[in-house]
Amino acid sequence: MKRILLTTTSLVLAAGVAQADVSFSGTAGVALIDDNGASDATRVDMFFESYYDFDVTASAESDNGVSVSVGFDIGGGNKIDYNDDDELEAQGKTVGDADVAVSYAGWTLTVDQAGIDNLFDDDYDSQDVQISGSIAGWSVAMTSDQEGSTSSYSIGGNVAGVALTFTGTDVAAAGGDASKIAASYAMGNGLTLSASVQDEDGVAEDEGKIGFSYAMDSLTVGYTAIKPGDVAGADAYGDEWDFSVKYSAGAMVASFAIDEADATTIIADYALGGGASAFAAMHDKAGTATDLTTVGLNFAF
Repeated sequence: MKRILLTTTSLVLAAGVAQADVSFSGTAGVALIDDNGASDATRVDMFFESYYDFDVTASAESDNGVSVSVGFDIGGGNKIDYNDDDELEAQGKTVGDADVAVSYAGWTLTVDQAGIDNLFDDDYDSQDVQISGSIAGWSVAMTSDQEGSTSSYSIGGNVAGVALTFTGTDVAAAGGDASKIAASYAMGNGLTLSASVQDEDGVAEDEGKIGFSYAMDSLTVGYTAIKPGDVAGADAYGDEWDFSVKYSAGAMVASFAIDEADATTIIADYALGGGASAFAAMHDKAGTATDLTTVGLNFAF
């Protein structure tokens, strides 16, 4: 009799619980790398690295429209970030890293202790909480680290066809009391104009940028003239610059970039199908010993 009553009680309690949707995804890869000892001074020649990153997400929605999602990932090994900062990124997260989001009426509250990106500079991910949504067609987001008494913000919208973004932070490592305004305008016929200006405290440099990109069938050409802030002898637009060409056709994407210091980047990605892709990258950084050469395979599942 006791067993029947316990079973009945369990069924009644379960009836009020929302059914969760659970999804699984991840990536894995291998690479042959030569980073001139940047990741390990004892590795001055080519070496192999492998990694995996497994993501789990569960979400549910209540009858009154409140939705909750939780996500975590498990990883191992090191992934080469060949198309961004050229660094080996450890994939060593555990299920102890909790990322919980609660959404209602277009607004989302995300909590992840010391795991949320700074909205001004995503190299810094020590924020604890983020709230995001929209007001009158403008996207708004704010983050905070309660223990460190720091924050960041982002506001984005469109005025007369001009896309505007305002970001800022008071995190010292990300520029101190820093702010940035960026604008872009699609002229049509593949031409897009862009400009930005930022103001940072501390050792970080203020800078302004103006540039364009022009898409012609499979080719996209881009140029940015930069006015650096705290660089001796460089105080005008064009004293620093970036130039790039990108080719995209079918399964192949290739790009070439160079700047005023003759730092050169060549990247090629080729989709093999079934979630697999091959890549090759070469970064020749003039005046430094941190050049990178790498080839490898990535798999998404």
